[in-house]
Amino acid sequence: MAECTGNDLQISRTRAKLVQWQIGNACNVSESEIGRWERDEALPEPDDVDRFAAACGDPTLWHRWMLSHYDSYRRRYINGSAEYNLPVLMARMRFELGDVLGLQDRVERDALDGKIDDRALKTQFIKELKEAIAALTDGLQELLKDEKGANNT
Repeated sequence: MAECTGNDLQISRTRAKLVQWQIGNACNVSESEIGRWERDEALPEPDDVDRFAAACGDPTLWHRWMLSHYDSYRRRYINGSAEYNLPVLMARMRFELGDVLGLQDRVERDALDGKIDDRALKTQFIKELKEAIAALTDGLQELLKDEKGANNT
């Protein structure tokens, strides 16, 4: 799974068409603190990320943040009980597909001449595609396992 960084906070905020002071108000912190979070100069607390995500209307942001920054959360929800496995896989698939879709417009524009000239963009896009394929494969395997179990009963 891709690391969820301050850039992801900024992307979520801009997709919601919000400015830093609006998120700051929602999180009860200053506009400059939001800037520090988005530049990875400071680490917000989980409750701050929860408020940030709620303000942006991004239901998977908190989960992605926790997976990226807290070992205890990863242990519980990645290797934890089966009841959490499917919801985590679904959120992971959405997150990874979102990364691909976030680059899709730029890649399409660059590829209009039949090739992708921006090597950094191409490298990033390939990385995100591989991560999305892995997430989709894991999700599909879990869904098929559920389906196989239902057919055996």
